[in-house]
Amino acid sequence: MQPRFLRFWRFIASRLRKALPGALLGPVLVFPALVGLAIFVAAQGTQPGGAGGRIEWIDVHVHLVGGSGGYESALRLALNAMDETAIRRMIIMPPPQVYGNPGNHDYESFLDAVRRYQTRFAFLGGGGTLNPMIQAEAQKAEVSDGVKQEFEEQANLILKQGSRGFGEITAHHLSHMEGHPYESVAADHPLLLLLADIAGRNNAVIDFHFDVVAEETKAPAWMDSPPNPRLFRANLPAFERLLAHNRKAVFVWAHSGSDMLGFWTTELSQKLLAAHPNLHMSLRMAPGRAPENHPLTKAGEIRPNWLKLLQMFPDRFVIGGDQFFVSPSIRGSGPGVAFSKMAAFNRERSRIFLAALQVDLGRKIAFENAVRLYKLKD
Repeated sequence: MQPRFLRFWRFIASRLRKALPGALLGPVLVFPALVGLAIFVAAQGTQPGGAGGRIEWIDVHVHLVGGSGGYESALRLALNAMDETAIRRMIIMPPPQVYGNPGNHDYESFLDAVRRYQTRFAFLGGGGTLNPMIQAEAQKAEVSDGVKQEFEEQANLILKQGSRGFGEITAHHLSHMEGHPYESVAADHPLLLLLADIAGRNNAVIDFHFDVVAEETKAPAWMDSPPNPRLFRANLPAFERLLAHNRKAVFVWAHSGSDMLGFWTTELSQKLLAAHPNLHMSLRMAPGRAPENHPLTKAGEIRPNWLKLLQMFPDRFVIGGDQFFVSPSIRGSGPGVAFSKMAAFNRERSRIFLAALQVDLGRKIAFENAVRLYKLKD
């Protein structure tokens, strides 16, 4: 489709050809055309684009919290936010859960609602089914054939229902409040290796929550323990083994920029992205506990080391806002409700971040990479 400027100018030119002699047509058209083109390029050159100059983007990491009102009401809140902030699509997924956690759910809970808006939403599954199985087997170096078969059957069913992949899956998940579980399993656990094989066979995405620990470290002062341990063991080598296990498996490492333990630096990201071509990262604009590792300064400027990283790997980043949308029927102060209060802030920071990028890089990170990875169509 032609840009709006070109369509408009061709319309004007056609009218002037009818009204002016040929000798005058060139001077009349050329000067305003150049001025108009300069204005158009200037408007388009600093942002990914969108109706009325708004920046359009895709959020690949979104959660819904249902309750007695169901997930439809939570989805409507998401739709309102999308319309207000020019979000083209959202990828809905269940959080990474464990058996016995209150409010456990998977994609079946919101599938009907999502299917009613297929041009606005896609989904991932497994956070409430596959992830609890992984966590339950965490201490076992060997997994029975029966468990593997059940796991694979469940994973195949998720894909059969139209999921773009698996999520949210975790090998290391810190607890931030009561009701928010601590989860830890070796990233090269047999069930995670099996999931990589399933994803590789089906060209599916794995949305992977992984609080990285590059070296053994004590729990920081801000962290209440338990359920978090007092000492964190290094977990990076197992993560690299998982990434190398099946190069056809597409991993989107969630919450890039929101570093909690101080290890997820741009230097580490550069090293891992260079070594593992199947690794991608979704950017969360809410700073973590190590704000020096976040892409944006407090003033909303992109840090130079981050800009260099994004320019080195322009095809490997997407926006994953980690937005929570909670049904109005939900009462209380659980994790979903607490995290939902950050959603508007995350959207605004995402807009600031994308507006600061050069247009080509901005378009890739805002939506082009997501369209390719998740096979999205308008």
